[in-house]
Amino acid sequence: MTSKNLKFGLAVMALCAVTITNAQDKKKPDPEKMFASYDTDEDKLITLDEFKAKKRKKEMEAEVLEKRFAKMDADSNGSVTFEEFKAGMAKGKGKGNNKKN
Repeated sequence: MTSKNLKFGLAVMALCAVTITNAQDKKKPDPEKMFASYDTDEDKLITLDEFKAKKRKKEMEAEVLEKRFAKMDADSNGSVTFEEFKAGMAKGKGKGNNKKN
């Protein structure tokens, strides 16, 4: 009887270890790959049109996308550089947070 309990316990521990390992393997999105997916003309800038044209899991109104783009466009020049994009990701801009500046 003890042998069966031991085997069951080891199986449960192994399953837990696999679950924890899989959870740790989930990485944050790669900013370079994400930026490249928006930058369709590969000019190292994301325009508002490129930003709006990107397919998303959930459809969003143009006004919402424009506001998110404006938050990322730190220098308000009409395009987002990779540095602005990374800063926006780090601050959670464009992720639906409701903080007021």
